Amino acid sequence: MATEPTELAKTIEASNHRAIYDTNAKKLIKHRIILAWILKECVPEFKKYDVSYIEKNCFAGEVRMSTVSVDQDRPDANSSIKGSETVDTSENEGEVRFDIVFDAIIPDTRKTIRVIINIEIQNKTDLHYSLVTRGIYYGSRLISRQKGTVFKNNNYQNIQKVYSIWICPSPKKKDANSIVKYGIKKKCVIGTATEEPVKNYDKMDVIIISLNDKVLEIDKRKSNTVAVENKNNQTEDDRKIIRLLSVLLSKDKNLEARKEIMNKEFQIHMTEEITKEVEDMCNLGYSIEIEALNKGKRKGKTE
Repeated sequence: MATEPTELAKTIEASNHRAIYDTNAKKLIKHRIILAWILKECVPEFKKYDVSYIEKNCFAGEVRMSTVSVDQDRPDANSSIKGSETVDTSENEGEVRFDIVFDAIIPDTRKTIRVIINIEIQNKTDLHYSLVTRGIYYGSRLISRQKGTVFKNNNYQNIQKVYSIWICPSPKKKDANSIVKYGIKKKCVIGTATEEPVKNYDKMDVIIISLNDKVLEIDKRKSNTVAVENKNNQTEDDRKIIRLLSVLLSKDKNLEARKEIMNKEFQIHMTEEITKEVEDMCNLGYSIEIEALNKGKRKGKTE
């Protein structure tokens, strides 16, 4: 006799799908060409540079995923931030495991400025906390762990700016197709205080990118998409990064359509590695669809 899976079984099954999806998503995002697009579209310091230039010249060290521990409480800790430390461990604050962390180099006529970029994949939508609050905490940890490595003693002027960028592949409907940025701004409450250079307090931004998991379906109805863009005074350029990441992280089975968009619209050459990772996303989507179909059949038999 067919039985309906228990709530625990459903939770375990859903968690397994999320874990597989998150791992696949991280593998896709960590490619330099994808990170270059994110930097160009989301980080003002890179706006004027070409994507191919960013890819070739603006990364410091290796881009890694959640592998190396950092013990920032040790006085002799020697964990220079070079884009490889993705776990921050503190006796007092516990462990934070970052999805992707790397240093980005901003070319300048006189010197090279470095900003620390943290990118997180947030697949869950049923959170019991605000995502921006978590982003602020992650950004704060990325700042505090610079003491003893990026700056020593009270040389606070050497603190490097951090960007904590959160990508939500399946956001709530009202949040889809949006990019929201939270940062530190100056507000003079009383009097006329001495003007403080922006670089002295502009040390952290939290950016939340909410994608559109129906992007390939919408692509078939382009006239509707344009209407929405005009209504919100937005152009296709404004939505480029949302479209790229939505296509990249979609669970849609249409591999060829995704490859065509990546090649034609974003000039991203589909290497064997990227193609394999996109195929894994397609297979995951197919697996989820088959399971949903089988669940429906089981439920029908039970009834």
